[in-house]
Amino acid sequence: MFFGFTHGEAITKFYPRNYGQLLIDGGFNSGSEAYFSGGVNAWINLKDGKYEFPPLDNVSQQYRIDNMVCDSINLNLLTALRTKPFLLLAGISGTGKSRIVRELAFKSCPKELQDADRTTPGNYCMIEVKPNWHDSTELLGYYSNISKRYVFTKFVKFLVKAMMYPDVPFFVCLDEMNLAPVEQYFAEFLSVLETRKKVGERIVSGALVDKQFFNDLAKVGGTEYHNIKTNKEVYQKLWETTDSEGIDSESAASDSLLTVGLTLPDNVFVIGTVNMDDTTHQFSRKVIDRAMTIEMNGGDLKDMFGGSAALNYMPEGEEWKIDQFRPRYVNADEVIEKHSNYAEQIKKQCVEKLQDINTLLKGTPFEVSYRVLNELVIYLGNLLDEKSYPGDGNDEEFKNIVQEAFDAVTLMKILPRVEGDDEMFDLKNESQNRLQKLYEKFGAESGSGKKLQEMNDRLEKMQFTRFWP
Repeated sequence: MFFGFTHGEAITKFYPRNYGQLLIDGGFNSGSEAYFSGGVNAWINLKDGKYEFPPLDNVSQQYRIDNMVCDSINLNLLTALRTKPFLLLAGISGTGKSRIVRELAFKSCPKELQDADRTTPGNYCMIEVKPNWHDSTELLGYYSNISKRYVFTKFVKFLVKAMMYPDVPFFVCLDEMNLAPVEQYFAEFLSVLETRKKVGERIVSGALVDKQFFNDLAKVGGTEYHNIKTNKEVYQKLWETTDSEGIDSESAASDSLLTVGLTLPDNVFVIGTVNMDDTTHQFSRKVIDRAMTIEMNGGDLKDMFGGSAALNYMPEGEEWKIDQFRPRYVNADEVIEKHSNYAEQIKKQCVEKLQDINTLLKGTPFEVSYRVLNELVIYLGNLLDEKSYPGDGNDEEFKNIVQEAFDAVTLMKILPRVEGDDEMFDLKNESQNRLQKLYEKFGAESGSGKKLQEMNDRLEKMQFTRFWP
């Protein structure tokens, strides 16, 4: 007997959830075999009224999020993007950091944006950062005193294009992002990122490029020659195209570029790839504080084979949709309102966990404040949505979800800020070693626990440590 089971819209990790008990309670006889579908291979044998899970090594480590099957790295990445649309992928060279951004674009690119050569999705923009970038002109453009016109960059044109397709995810890959000082050339973007707020079902922000420069597109030498009245006409002028296939009619008719300026579209996700070596710049805490960081240092070399299939377009109608990426919350209050049944538990547990961190980091420049708490609550809200948590906030499952969010946010936002010598971490007094105390909050199997052990080992050997390898 075979029984196919899919966990609906919720996120599902098919190990070690209690689905065997579900089958038993559903009346399946002893000796039945259950196959869990959704792209994940996991068999459960029911014997004598009991259920068994296969060894973890035999289970494909795949997940389902809103009907989208992805591996564990993509799962962390997607939840991070839902928390903040600015992500850093850090690690040694050659681990596939920029490739994973292309993969997301391929999987979410609709037919009207697919290129004929099938090499570069129309919702993907690669920007190669240069070492001589010391202000925002290379990214956001500048006014030329020679031509008396604003020079629009590839980045700005891409954001305008994204406005025309609000229901398609658009991905910017800032390759080798820290070849130049990020806080210098990226300052305006980081500031506008913090102005985001939710209005209805959309997220809006302050302006990146002033409206005047878009109005000037209609002029030559101060005289108006072109009839540019809508965002669509601005887009067609910048891209020198008359194509309008797939363009959203409401976005096309809007004149926001001419009346407000270029704001940050809520379907755009900026992902920077980062190598930490002698040729690159360190990140300031200002940058790390505003980003989500995922470390990628490679895995088994044999896992490389077969990966080229991921850089192909999905069949029409099966593309990953914007709702699988777009942030649902901008501030913690929205999470509290959505999950009002256990709002007090959210506030209590999140605050307590970060207060414990601050107690251990007291006297260092690494203590965390409101922004980290805000994004911890948002990350938790995303997990609660993805897992379709059914409880009241007083059970063990809720505590585990909170701990999962705490572990992820610590690894993505807190530990990347931490660095110093043995004096900073009180290495000479073992009972006061801050890293060891932090490690006790997570344990050996968690992502933060493994990273803290690595950082502590480096501290003991070299009398200095940091998050980056």
